[in-house]
Amino acid sequence: MVQADVKVDGDSWRSSLYPEDWRPGYTDTEGRFLHDFSYAGYHYGEEPPREVAGPVLDVTQAPYHADSSGEEDATAAIQQALDDAGSAGGGVVYLPAGTYRIVPPEGAEATLRIQENGVVLRGAGAGKTYLFNDQINMRQKTVIDVMPREETSWNADGIDVPGILLAQDMPQPVSVIPLENVAGLQVGDAVVIRNDLTQHYIDLVGMHGKWEPTQSPNRTLTYYRRITAIDPVAKTISIDTPTRGYLYRADNARIVPVAGAMLQEVGLEDFSIGMRQQPGEGLEMRDFAKEGTIGHAVHASKAIKLSFVENAWVRGVQTYAPEGNDPNIHVVSGALKLWRSRLVTVMDCDFRYPQYEGEGGNGYLYTMQGQDNLVRDCYAESGRHNYSFGTMSASGNVIFNCVAKDGRLAADFHMFLSLANLIDNMTCDGDFIEARALRPWGGKVMHGVTTTESVFWNTNGLRYSEERPVLIYSHQQGDGYVIGTRGPADTVDSSDFVEGVGQGDTLRPQSLYADQLQRRLQPN
Repeated sequence: MVQADVKVDGDSWRSSLYPEDWRPGYTDTEGRFLHDFSYAGYHYGEEPPREVAGPVLDVTQAPYHADSSGEEDATAAIQQALDDAGSAGGGVVYLPAGTYRIVPPEGAEATLRIQENGVVLRGAGAGKTYLFNDQINMRQKTVIDVMPREETSWNADGIDVPGILLAQDMPQPVSVIPLENVAGLQVGDAVVIRNDLTQHYIDLVGMHGKWEPTQSPNRTLTYYRRITAIDPVAKTISIDTPTRGYLYRADNARIVPVAGAMLQEVGLEDFSIGMRQQPGEGLEMRDFAKEGTIGHAVHASKAIKLSFVENAWVRGVQTYAPEGNDPNIHVVSGALKLWRSRLVTVMDCDFRYPQYEGEGGNGYLYTMQGQDNLVRDCYAESGRHNYSFGTMSASGNVIFNCVAKDGRLAADFHMFLSLANLIDNMTCDGDFIEARALRPWGGKVMHGVTTTESVFWNTNGLRYSEERPVLIYSHQQGDGYVIGTRGPADTVDSSDFVEGVGQGDTLRPQSLYADQLQRRLQPN
């Protein structure tokens, strides 16, 4: 652990990596630096999620007549309203107070789908509007699935695709990228900046002898960006948010045009969602692979999943225990997953109590596998992992002012080097945060290194987890940063750069994300 001396100024102190005149690109004498995380969230954090006024389609009114008593199946009526709103170019599908019983249609992988831009599913408020998924066999199914009708590709799906090579290495964050040529590119284009899993890259990230050079949908370093300017003379493009580095010509670093469009301006807001408890037995860690068990029947299910979505939000959504459930069973496995989505804000949400918390990705409450997403003012309780990052497509994400309580295992960085994410002002109550140097699990390909250059800022510990009596356990690949802890459970176990253990109350600024956002929006 690099335990830095804290320089106190009056009653407060600042990180040595974040002086008062900090600007993106600042490094200390050892080359350590903090990424600019200010771009996270809806429209780069520059405005709150939209308050969509209408048009409003009330699902209890004609022509839908959805039952709000919980007696009749309301799936078809709600889905028709969602489809109609999409066909009209957007609108609000409104669920007045009541209980709406829904089930996945025969052969479908989701109960409800949002597939067009501008569609908002809105209730009368969490605790007033209830979506009740009345289906016990939810293996690999999602209750609310948000993704475009036409497939979108981030070109990170385990295949080699052609592109335009970078003209030089980009090991550090950049917003201007030199290319071998700029032919065919236009301002506004969506592109993916990616590499290949070469032996050079494997060695670079410390996985020699553990990974082999192959294409992988989870181990392709991927940055989804939009072109904001092109200089045809210098052969450079400018992009909307910085990369996070680690781009080398030795790994065939290149840009590739995105195939298909991301879903835009969609929202889920102001309702409770719950799933019928799966009866039977079989909650052991490997039961997800054993037919006839609870684990098998609910494996990899999600309450909400957003895939290939950009500039969207989930706001004021809570899980709940439907009538007949054990009060401590709200969902049967996962709650929310952001998969290859970016600039999504998740706020004021409360997810709790999965039934199955076995291996294979079950029981996670907030799963981040996208870029520059913001989870703020949210609560998680009793997940296998209350919050979790995974894959090389997960970077620039921010968890801000959230609570993690009584996780079975840590809130964690889980697999395949999720670069440069920020956990800012998280409160851990019987939980802890983990960034292992190496996770040797994961099946045919081990999870391996989990993260690098991620930051834990001003973490608050109320009570230690029974799993590990520390607040932060961080041993990142390369550089990692633990800056400021507070509360009665403030211990750190880390080989990373550490400042201010037990001194978070006097850290300035209190929030890295909020301060960086203010600096970018109000530079003077």
